[in-house]
Amino acid sequence: MLIKGFLDALQPEPILSVSQWADQNRLLDSKSSAMPGKYRTSITPFLKEIMDHLGEYSPVEEVIVMKGAQLGVTEAGLNWIGYTIDVSPCPMLFVEPTKEVVELVSKTRIQPMLESSPSLAHKVKPPKSRDSGNTLTKKEFPGGVLRLAGANSAAGLRNMPVKRLMLDEVDAYPVDLDTEGNPIDLAKKRTSTFAKRKIFILSTPVTKD
Repeated sequence: MLIKGFLDALQPEPILSVSQWADQNRLLDSKSSAMPGKYRTSITPFLKEIMDHLGEYSPVEEVIVMKGAQLGVTEAGLNWIGYTIDVSPCPMLFVEPTKEVVELVSKTRIQPMLESSPSLAHKVKPPKSRDSGNTLTKKEFPGGVLRLAGANSAAGLRNMPVKRLMLDEVDAYPVDLDTEGNPIDLAKKRTSTFAKRKIFILSTPVTKD
């Protein structure tokens, strides 16, 4: 029994799925959510499969969601960001249609998540601390970094290789960016050097039918 107990203690803890991580660790604050408190996948069960295919153990490489408005799919993406920071760190890129939207999401969605969830609060330093690595467009954490970029800036999409990529509201992206091509394709190229990359593309359609 003593030997078995010793060997069991040497086993690494299993990596949670994204939905399990969210249910155990994500806290929603009153500033960014109509339902503050613990995140519960059971409220939006249709998001569970989406989130779990973004996790470390799923073989799925690309998840694409066409959705209605205000269904919580972006929130599922934020759970994926939290999961990455906490249990599966790596370089990650989060793209919104414009730089202005990036700054708004960073201030009102991502930073409140980092501050309100205890498992994240100690991994990303407060933005006002010296050399925090925490700005509107960059969130450094042990083992990785989250970059945020607007789809209207070619420079932001050329920056660095990333293992994980989230493209939010792609129907609002420009078709061609500074004559360099489609911003979705430009962003995807950032993941080409990683064998186990993950890409999450989501949008509410802006054209009828």
